[in-house]
Amino acid sequence: MPTPRTDPRLQPYGDYRRLAKAPVVTYLIATVDNQSDDTIDMYQVIVITNDGRQIEATSVSDFVDRWRNAFAGEDGDAAKYSRGVELSNDSRFYLLPGARGTAILATKDTIPSVKRVFVYPAGAFDRVEAHRTR
Repeated sequence: MPTPRTDPRLQPYGDYRRLAKAPVVTYLIATVDNQSDDTIDMYQVIVITNDGRQIEATSVSDFVDRWRNAFAGEDGDAAKYSRGVELSNDSRFYLLPGARGTAILATKDTIPSVKRVFVYPAGAFDRVEAHRTR
């Protein structure tokens, strides 16, 4: 953590961000194993750095939705806007009970170190501490 920007799974997001002339973000790719009885959406991830800073990351689709605004309006570009809608929809994360999947998240902050990671898998109230699987 974080995921290198050169990871091929991030290329569509980096390309679209650059097209929108949006600021650089830090990406996190997480393998998720939903052992609960509920569908989860990876609402938010909180990274605690070694110096105690708290960095919040949300679904990359939240960022795509903001980047897409660069192409909205009367003078906007409908094709680029539609590309953003498609990319956002493709990156939404929902995982049924018992399933495994990969979530892509982003943050506007740099992550210099990682001490602990907390996940809010299905909303703002139920927090779980994440553990490295490798």
